[in-house]
Amino acid sequence: MSMKRNGMAWTLVLTMMVAGLAGCIGGDDDADTEVKTINIAGSSTVYPVASAWGQAYQTVNTDVTVTVAGGGSGAGASKVCSTDTDSVHIGDMSRDWKDSEATRNADGYTFDCVNSDVTVTQLVVAVDGLSVVVKKGGAADQCLNSMGGISMAQLRWVFSDWTESELEADGVDLNSTTPNNDGDDLREWGDLDESCDNTEITLWGADSDSGTYEYFGEQVFCKNCFSGKEGYEYEGFDTERGYQNSADDNQIVKGIDGDENAIGYFGYAYYEENANKLNVVAIANNDTHGVQDAGGAVIPSEQTVADNSYAPLSRAIYMNVNNANWDLVRGFFEYGYSEEGMEHVSDVGYVALPDHMIEDMLGRLG
Repeated sequence: MSMKRNGMAWTLVLTMMVAGLAGCIGGDDDADTEVKTINIAGSSTVYPVASAWGQAYQTVNTDVTVTVAGGGSGAGASKVCSTDTDSVHIGDMSRDWKDSEATRNADGYTFDCVNSDVTVTQLVVAVDGLSVVVKKGGAADQCLNSMGGISMAQLRWVFSDWTESELEADGVDLNSTTPNNDGDDLREWGDLDESCDNTEITLWGADSDSGTYEYFGEQVFCKNCFSGKEGYEYEGFDTERGYQNSADDNQIVKGIDGDENAIGYFGYAYYEENANKLNVVAIANNDTHGVQDAGGAVIPSEQTVADNSYAPLSRAIYMNVNNANWDLVRGFFEYGYSEEGMEHVSDVGYVALPDHMIEDMLGRLG
């Protein structure tokens, strides 16, 4: 009886030893499978693409976690160039690099950061149609529908901090741009067309850290004036009339949705996401006359953005890679530029890249 017990005891000990050994072997495998993290931050315009790619990529690569944060294009530039604890592997930007941030190398797509020894590679990830929006069914929406859209000259008159006489001196034809102007020095919807209410226009848009702010300002205002170039009088957004701004596009959506006299702008993906609340405005590419005389107003869509007929508010949007991190992020971009990755671009409301551009971008993966 005792021998049987002893035999059972040895059997139990041996079983535990084998199980323990198997557990150790399995534990070593688990320990070797280290979870790697790809950190991304920057433009709120690029955020939907980065988020969609990140979620899909980490689903099929369980040893990788992708974190995506906003903060604006300025944050994307500074964080990907940083060597401190706030550094990221990928910086999102909805504009090109500024000379104060980095210098462009001869290849045209790699940059040397000004404030660190980091070098980065710029990758186009999608094409966006920057969208002008109003509250669906509100007074501004009805006004602009009756006008057939709005021209670039009229957008300038709406958002600019220049006086009407300054705009006129710079080539804006006020008789065409504001044909119903009552001369009270207020910028009202009724100034644009007699079918519109005489209510003051309220303004929403991106904040100054955003690449969308930079791009919209450069396209709508006098570019040299907006950039503060020496010899030009500065022109910017009319903050005296209460230009309300945010780095969070969802706050802009909320602000416009709560004010039927408001007009604002952001990336097309945010319009598509909120099309039940907001309407997008057709744009006529004319810097001097109103839409009534300019004609040809175009609504942003996948087709009009891709063929550049939605001009001049179509733009490329970017991710920028710290070149020291290619071993970590190369697979992420190979997924992004795959057929499935480009489907995500379309799903979130942007225009996928044509095949020749995808090949170009794949050639940049360090």
